Amino acid sequence: MNAIPLIVMAGVMLGSFIALYLGERQRASAVRAFANRSGLHYLGNALPRSLTLGGTSFQLASKVWNVIDGEARGVRIIAFDCRVGVGKDSWRCTVIAIESGADLSYAVPFNPDMTVESAGKWKILYHPKASVSFRIAGLMPIAELEAHLNSVRAKAVDE
Repeated sequence: MNAIPLIVMAGVMLGSFIALYLGERQRASAVRAFANRSGLHYLGNALPRSLTLGGTSFQLASKVWNVIDGEARGVRIIAFDCRVGVGKDSWRCTVIAIESGADLSYAVPFNPDMTVESAGKWKILYHPKASVSFRIAGLMPIAELEAHLNSVRAKAVDE
């Protein structure tokens, strides 16, 4: 019996797990740094109780992480990464919740495929489920998250 294929397979699996772990840590570190730069609070895996997600695609999110929360120029903002569903039908995305009655159509001119839902006093902004699902698919790059949050704050001040 030849053990080389088993050793190679075990090495590939171990390498994959290490890459996943390091990728998650790097993203958490980047989100935490962004929150600090922006004057927001990094909450980790806990959503604030004041955030209402009922009636949205995220009311039954199976996992939430990288939660940031804060107020900038009078606008309350909560952003987080989440997984919706379980197993093969699950999908990941970054969600931005804005507590305001402001129209958000100005905030996404550079990304027209963003979706906006309403839940109580919150506007929920996110990319819809991708047709191809990779581990990182749906998670918003930090630069894009920052651009969205900055545009929301600037618009809220103008109103």
